[in-house]
Amino acid sequence: MQNAAELIGILQAISIVAKSLAMKLMQIEKEVQDYESGMEAAAGSRGKKGWKW
Repeated sequence: MQNAAELIGILQAISIVAKSLAMKLMQIEKEVQDYESGMEAAAGSRGKKGWKW
């Protein structure tokens, strides 16, 4: 019975860590999307100010 209780505790700890990592990953993905959209907007605005051939 003690082994089962230890296993449950370990699984709960793993679950907490996994949830934390998932939240951090979602935050990083959002930051990357924001960065990429900002880079695209900056590239688009530079293209309009460039040389006209």
